[in-house]
Amino acid sequence: MELSKRFGDVTVVDDLTFDVAEGEVFGLIGPNGAGKTTLIRMLCGLFTPSGGRATVLGFDVAHDQRRIRERVGYMSQGFGLYGDLSVDENLRFYADVYGVRDSAYVDAVRARLGLVEVRHLVVDDLPTGVRQRSALAAVLVHQPQLIVLDEPTSGVDPVARDGMWRLVRELAREGVTALVTTHVMPEAAQCDRLALLAGGRLVAAGTPEDLIDRSQLTVAEISVSSWKEAFARLQMRWPSAALHGTRIHIPVADHSIDERDIRHTLEGLEVRSLIWQSPTMEDAFIALVDANELAVEHQE
Repeated sequence: MELSKRFGDVTVVDDLTFDVAEGEVFGLIGPNGAGKTTLIRMLCGLFTPSGGRATVLGFDVAHDQRRIRERVGYMSQGFGLYGDLSVDENLRFYADVYGVRDSAYVDAVRARLGLVEVRHLVVDDLPTGVRQRSALAAVLVHQPQLIVLDEPTSGVDPVARDGMWRLVRELAREGVTALVTTHVMPEAAQCDRLALLAGGRLVAAGTPEDLIDRSQLTVAEISVSSWKEAFARLQMRWPSAALHGTRIHIPVADHSIDERDIRHTLEGLEVRSLIWQSPTMEDAFIALVDANELAVEHQE
């Protein structure tokens, strides 16, 4: 796969290459404007590539779009449901679109997603987490081999988010391949493998552990009195400093920061603890995106 997509003079996806194995949960991560949604719409047969070639389930994305759509379940950021219809009416509609005549299977999907008690309720009246489960049910009614979930947990509470990921992992164990975009780094860490995109290009790919290792970071985690003032001081000195609750993380490449520098910056404040630890997925994500931006600037 070496896909490209241009809109006029703007290249949104630039020669992207990666592969996804059957039954794998594969994550697409990257900042806003990285090209994630455009990429998955090409893979779902909704956009025609401007260049390159790719196959999905053995079918060419430029020439076999109908066959791809028959075998793929796509859940967009807007969840793709009709808000003025009930949950059941939405499920029946999508079943009809895909020519599904097995009502028992649709009933089983409804039950699996915990939608039996809300089946007659209008979608617009449902909490976000329940709408999300309803959208996933609609995605599954035709037994797709691949599900593509674009920011599936956006705007939902932690309980609903965990429930969604449990379902994705269950489906993967049953052989369904999942391609998921997310901005939530703890979610990204649950994927089997990841592709990090920026500016329409592939920055890095591999397991979450691979990407963390590639960042070549250690992290200073600091607990300090007057953490707001401490964070302002540290971020002025090290812009990559980030808040994790009331603790402050400073990602450090090649031990380029000395503990004495940190304590000097926080002079007059009570440093309760300062420990060095491995980076989180979020630390690695920020470091890799920043490194890519610097590389692009140097090329220009």
